[in-house]
Amino acid sequence: MEKSLIKKILENAKISLNVNVKEKFQIINELVKTLKVDKDKEEMLINAVIQREKIGSTGIGNGIAIPHTRSLVIKELMVAIGRLTKPINFGAQDKKKVNLVFLLVAPPYAYKREYLILLGKIAEAFNEISTDEKLFSVDNEEDFKAELSKLFGV
Repeated sequence: MEKSLIKKILENAKISLNVNVKEKFQIINELVKTLKVDKDKEEMLINAVIQREKIGSTGIGNGIAIPHTRSLVIKELMVAIGRLTKPINFGAQDKKKVNLVFLLVAPPYAYKREYLILLGKIAEAFNEISTDEKLFSVDNEEDFKAELSKLFGV
């Protein structure tokens, strides 16, 4: 069940390769826009993610960040992944700059727990993700998703 859920989430994820931003709130803005929600909902999601980020950095280390929030403006888990052209400061505990960002936005009462499962999966695999050279060298969305799927074992 968990593997098929992760596979489905990755298949539906919005991927942005080679994103050129200078700071973390810009990448949050860019990734929320890829989710293609109504303009008023987009602003609410951006603000919700930024407010969550102000509570504490979601830079988990090894160049990876997982900004996330729950929001009433969406009905199902939405995921956007951004690979940066240049690493940026995300306030990670290990002080390393971030070059891969997983944005997760979930409804407040998701009954499938997919939000928590995916957060856990990313945290579990972050060492492999951060050192996978192919993930940082592929130049198209399909190859990127295929490489991530391998890293997650799905």
